[in-house]
Amino acid sequence: MGLSLTLSVLPLFVKEDLGGTSTQVGLAVGSFGVAAAMVRPVAGSIGDRRGRRTLIMGGAIIAGLATAALTLADSIPMVIAIRMVAGLGEAGLFVGAATAIQDLSPEDRRGEAASYFSLTIYGAIALGPPLGELVADHWSSDTTWVMAGGLALLAALVGSTAPGAPDEPPVTVGRRSFLHPAAIRPGVVMFLGLLGYTSFLAFAALHAAEVGITNTGTVFTVFAVVVLVLRIVAARLPDQLGPILTTRISLSFGVLGLLLLWGWRGPVGVYVGAATIAVAQTFLFPARFALVVDTAPDAERSHAVGSFSMFFDLAFGIGGPLIGIVADATDRPTGFLVAAAIAAIGLVSSGRIIGEVEPVTKVAEVGPRSQR
Repeated sequence: MGLSLTLSVLPLFVKEDLGGTSTQVGLAVGSFGVAAAMVRPVAGSIGDRRGRRTLIMGGAIIAGLATAALTLADSIPMVIAIRMVAGLGEAGLFVGAATAIQDLSPEDRRGEAASYFSLTIYGAIALGPPLGELVADHWSSDTTWVMAGGLALLAALVGSTAPGAPDEPPVTVGRRSFLHPAAIRPGVVMFLGLLGYTSFLAFAALHAAEVGITNTGTVFTVFAVVVLVLRIVAARLPDQLGPILTTRISLSFGVLGLLLLWGWRGPVGVYVGAATIAVAQTFLFPARFALVVDTAPDAERSHAVGSFSMFFDLAFGIGGPLIGIVADATDRPTGFLVAAAIAAIGLVSSGRIIGEVEPVTKVAEVGPRSQR
């Protein structure tokens, strides 16, 4: 919720208060993901050995203090630097929480569990952007940053109830690579699919304002409400349809939603495009996430989750600046068209990239696990 408060305020802050270009808006938004991507696999290894609680509490504290520090930002490079620190914290928070959820899930319902877990994220996206914009309009953007940081610190307090370190260190075989093998192919597909989504996050507020939507945060609310409803009523669909079919359905809706943002340049078009992209995001993450967890050994689960989520950050870090460059050279709707083309490449190649992913041999774990 704290991070979502900034989604509609940050692009306008960079564009209007600091006089930034679309490329600089993309950098300010995307720097968060670039920093998170650098540490997620490492955070995952820490979570396997020191427990989920360490990641959740430490990450939330870092993210909260960094977000509040935006009150000191008076230049675009400073905003980018602060956002990178916040990204480091969010990386630990997400990996710790996501892994803890999978620790508790039955093996045949992990896609469903990922869907329910993600309700917290999209519930925050539904409420955070309009609230953040309302706070900024009535008080200031600094008030939004302080409120966002405070909520992240509250998350650290709640995170103190998360599982601690295992009683016995998990048994692993051989030296760990930086990226867990189980995460690479599913992560590549998710990366291609998410580039369009990250362009939506970075530029939806500016695009909505240009077509006459007063409270641009309502676009995120429509997006999140669609995700929330579908994640509840269709939570088992990724487990039932399988990873490849679910991925193709998701990417198809992603391409369509971005094309709507490109071609339908009015308030209704923005809302319909946002709702269509929401359908895509409903199913992409749970299908890929469950596949990664199923193919990774139990003792390396957090490492696999961290490696997989790195691809999300890379998409977020690259997508914003990339579409920003296109928008500066042409216009913002053309940026959405380019994002649609990238998602289409992911759709066409998804089956070939995923292939037949075989489960990794499970490694026996020694001693009682307090993480369970």
